[in-house]
Amino acid sequence: MRILLAFVFFLGLALPAAADDDAARALEELRAGRILPVETIVAAARQQFGGDLLDVELEDEDEGFVYEIKLLAPDGRILKLEYDAATGALLHRRGRHEGVK
Repeated sequence: MRILLAFVFFLGLALPAAADDDAARALEELRAGRILPVETIVAAARQQFGGDLLDVELEDEDEGFVYEIKLLAPDGRILKLEYDAATGALLHRRGRHEGVK
């Protein structure tokens, strides 16, 4: 429950105040099991790419919720990763000196 409350608090900081409906919908999706917890996505990103977490956002896109993650890679590059929040699939990967997926 503590993690869930931290996630709700994080959503409140990551999304604009006008997006209260989006935050409520995201929480409903999380509770219903239709999106994965942020911890699951971050763990997968760090396992695949290594590095340190810089930022996480949950975006409500037309095709569904997407986690946007920024990692500081071990080689010093900043990686921008997008994951499908429902499946955990990596959708896009961008980084300095690197093309899109």
